[in-house]
Amino acid sequence: MKRGKKLKKIDFKTRAQWSYFKSAIFGLAIGMLIAPGISDLIRGYENAAPVESTSVKDKVRDMADSVMDYFVPGQKVKVLINGNVAAIAKSRSEAEEAYKQARLSYNSDGIKPLWIDVSYEDVDRENDKDVALLKEMKPLKGQELTDSIMAAFDHNSDSEKKLAYTMRIDDYIVTLEKFEDVVSVLERAQSVYDTEDEFRVGLKQPESKNVAIYEVEINEKVDDIERNVPDKIENTEETTDGTDKEASSTTESAIGGTSEESSSQTEETIEGTGEQDSTKTGAMIEIPAYVRTALTEGEPETGEVSNTGETDSNDAEADTEGDNSDASENTDGEADSDSSDSDEDTADELKVDENDPEVVSAEAKLGAEDGIKYVGFSDRIYVAETYVNKSEIKSGETVYNEVTTPVEEAGVYVVEPGDCLSIIAEKVGMTEDKIKELNEGIEDDSDIYYDDRLNILVPTPPVEIMMEKQETYTEKYYADVEYQDDGSMYIGETSVIQEGSPGIHTVTDLVTYKGNLESDRKHIDEVVETAAVAEVVLRGTKSKPTYMYPVTNWNITSNFGYRWGRLHAGTDVGVPQGTTVRASRGGQVVTAGWVGGYGNCVIIDHGDGVSTRYGHLSQVLVSVGQYVDQGDQIALSGNTGRSTGPHLHFEIRINGEAVDPMPYLQ
Repeated sequence: MKRGKKLKKIDFKTRAQWSYFKSAIFGLAIGMLIAPGISDLIRGYENAAPVESTSVKDKVRDMADSVMDYFVPGQKVKVLINGNVAAIAKSRSEAEEAYKQARLSYNSDGIKPLWIDVSYEDVDRENDKDVALLKEMKPLKGQELTDSIMAAFDHNSDSEKKLAYTMRIDDYIVTLEKFEDVVSVLERAQSVYDTEDEFRVGLKQPESKNVAIYEVEINEKVDDIERNVPDKIENTEETTDGTDKEASSTTESAIGGTSEESSSQTEETIEGTGEQDSTKTGAMIEIPAYVRTALTEGEPETGEVSNTGETDSNDAEADTEGDNSDASENTDGEADSDSSDSDEDTADELKVDENDPEVVSAEAKLGAEDGIKYVGFSDRIYVAETYVNKSEIKSGETVYNEVTTPVEEAGVYVVEPGDCLSIIAEKVGMTEDKIKELNEGIEDDSDIYYDDRLNILVPTPPVEIMMEKQETYTEKYYADVEYQDDGSMYIGETSVIQEGSPGIHTVTDLVTYKGNLESDRKHIDEVVETAAVAEVVLRGTKSKPTYMYPVTNWNITSNFGYRWGRLHAGTDVGVPQGTTVRASRGGQVVTAGWVGGYGNCVIIDHGDGVSTRYGHLSQVLVSVGQYVDQGDQIALSGNTGRSTGPHLHFEIRINGEAVDPMPYLQ
C-alpha cells in the first residue's frame, strides 16, 4: 500500500516536470516570434521625435503584425528609388498604390521636377542581403509606406540639375553641356578622315517639340546652306507659365531625368516594334548606320536619308557637272553586274608599268572622279536632351579623347593560305604570345590550319569612322582556265594544249574603310587594255581500270623481278591444286591452252594495251574469243609446265612488256 502511494507521487512529479519543460519551450518560441516587434518598439522609443506619442494600441498592433509576418510570410516587395531600397511593402499592389499617393502628395503645392527611377523587386528570403534587410526594415503599409516613399523623394530631389545633352554610341554614353559641343566632337572626329572638308555633321530637328531626341546626319557641304543645328529648346528653369511647366513635365517623362535613365528609355524604344510614331512623346528617332549623300548624283540611293533643304543645291550641282554626272550614273549602274566577273579576274594582282602610255591614258580617264565619296559613322548615334547633375557633364575635349581612343574588343581572324603565327600577328597588330594566350592549344605554326577561326583583340574607338573612297588602278589579270574533256585519258590525267598569257585592265573600285582598315570593296568599272589568253587543258574522263586478286588466300612464294640471272615476269602464289582461278579484269580470251613453260595457260586481252596471264593451270574453263567479266571463273590451278610445285603464276603486261602486278591489284 505504501509502495503504491510512493509510485503515484513519483509519477506526479515527472508529469509536472514535463509540463514545465513544454511551457518553457512554448514561451521561448513566442519570445523569438515577438522579438522583432519588441526591437522595433524599443528603436521607436529611442529615435522617436517628441511630436506625438504612439498609443499602446498601435504598439500592440505593430507587434501583432510582426508576429503575423512570421506565421504568414507572404511575398514582400522592395520599393527601389534610383536603385536604393526606400521601403518594403507587403504586396506589389500596396507598393504601387503608395507610390501613386506619394507622387500626388509631392506635387500637391505645384508640379516640381523629380529625377527618379522607381522599380519593384520581390524579397528573396534565401538571399542573405534580403534577410538582413528584413531585420533592419519591417514591411510597411498604408500611410507609413507612403511616408517612407515620400522621404526618398525628398532625398533624391536636386535643384542643381540642369539641361544637358546625352550622346549614345552603341554602349558608350556621355553627357555634354551644350548642343554645339556634341556637334563639335563628332565633326572633329569625322574631319580627320574628311581631308577635303566636303561633308558636315548636323543634328536634325525633332518633328515634335515634346520629343527632345535628335538624329545625327552627314551631308555634303554647300556654301549657301548654313549648318543644320536645331534651335535649343528652352530651359525649364526659365519657364514662367503653366504651359511651359507642362512641357517640362512631358519632357521629364519622355527623357527620364538622368543620362542613365534616358539611355534606358532610348534602348527600350529601339528594341520595340519599330512602328512607333516619331511625333509621339517619348518616341525615338533612329540614326541609320549608313546614311550616304553621293557627291556625283542629284538623288540619294535606296535606303538613304535625303535632306529636303539641299534638294535645290544638289540639282544645281548636277546641272553644272554635265557629262560627268551621266558618266557617274553609268558607272554606278554597272557596279553590280561587273562585280562578280571582276572578282575572279583580280585573283593575282600583279602591278604593271605605270609609265606605259596606254595605262596612263586609261587611269586618267577612269580616275577623274577618284577620291572620298562619303565620311560618316559606322555606328548608330543618338542625342537626347536631359536633366542631369553638373558632376555628370563632361567637357568637349574630354569626350573627344574618349571617343577617339581605341579600346580592345574581341574579334575573330580567319586563317588564310600561307598564314603563320608571325604573319597573323603582324596583320592584326598583336604579338604571337598574345595570340597563343587567347587561343588554347595553339603553340606553334603546326597547330593552325586553313579556315581556322582565331580569337583576337581588335582596337576600336567608341566613334568609328566609316569612309567610302573611289580608287582606280591598273594591274595584270589572268583569264579562267578552259578545260576540254578527253575520253581517251583516264580521270585525273591532264594535258596542256594552249599556254595562257596575262592581260592588262584598269579597274575602278568603291572601297569602304572602317577606321584605317578596309572592310568592303566593290568593282564599279573596268577597262580592258590587253585581253588575257586563257590556258586550255585536256582532262581525262575515262575511269581507271581495276584489277582483283585472281585467287583467294594470296600467299606469295616468288615476287616479280630478276632471279638466277633472268627476269621472273610475274608473281607466284602458292595454292593447292584445283583452286578456282578468276579473271582479274574483264576482257577477251586470246589464249586458252598449253604455252611452253607456262603449261596450261589463259591470256586475256583488256583492250587498252593491257593483258593478264594465268599459268601452270590444271584445267582451262574458257575458250579463245570468249568475253569474260571481272571475277568470272576461268580455270583451276595446278602444277603443269616448268613448275616445282602447285602454284599460280600471274602476270600483267602493258603493250607487251611485263610489269610488277602488285601495285595494280586491289
